[in-house]
Amino acid sequence: MKSFLTAIISLLVPSKLAVPLLNLLGHKIHPTAKIGCSFLRCDHIYMDKHTHIGHLNIIQVRKLLLRERAFIKSKNRIKGPLNILMRRESAIARDNSIFRGAPPICLGVATLRLDELGQVISKHHLDCTKPISVGKNSTIGGLGTQFWTHGFMHAPTGRKRIRVEGEIIIGNNVYVGSRCVFNPGVKVGDSISIGSNAAVAKSLHEPGMYVSQRLRHIQRNIEDVEAKLERKEQYTLETAVYEKAIH
Repeated sequence: MKSFLTAIISLLVPSKLAVPLLNLLGHKIHPTAKIGCSFLRCDHIYMDKHTHIGHLNIIQVRKLLLRERAFIKSKNRIKGPLNILMRRESAIARDNSIFRGAPPICLGVATLRLDELGQVISKHHLDCTKPISVGKNSTIGGLGTQFWTHGFMHAPTGRKRIRVEGEIIIGNNVYVGSRCVFNPGVKVGDSISIGSNAAVAKSLHEPGMYVSQRLRHIQRNIEDVEAKLERKEQYTLETAVYEKAIH
């Protein structure tokens, strides 16, 4: 009932009236915070002073926390059993899709964390099957970058396949150009720039500039992957799930 009333108030009531009404429901929203005409169906909302949520967002998550001067602009779609944690002056700009599947597809709760001055600009897709974090003063820039915290591997023949999961960590002072793709279980260290159209399948540790690589063949089969990764026994899905740890 609380999340339903939150959605009605945030969508239909002007910000000056919406903030005190939402606080009566148990949320914690500073009087200087502003909420535009957006659909917010959340169990818990915390908005510090001078935070802002713009118009035409659809946000259906468990917890939404914005620290001082953090903001979400417009037309973002954020949905799933997910926590959004935005530190001071961090930002989610426009037209982004941030999604996490409901049980039994995903278990537990994952967090999208943006540290101080961390930014996700426009028209990016973030799959939050596992947690994603963006470090201080780091920018997911341009358009069309994709973060995938899960993927699948099929056997050479037959119906067998496994799901591979892994969180993604972006360090501090990182810039990511347009249309990059991040695979599960990678970490990008501090002071790194990634050029457009790069596929990031392994962790990047040394500071500097990285650009897209020549396509190459890797000899690998499903049994090799199963042997290297940890199976997650708590899932009851038809497809086995394996977790890829960050290296």
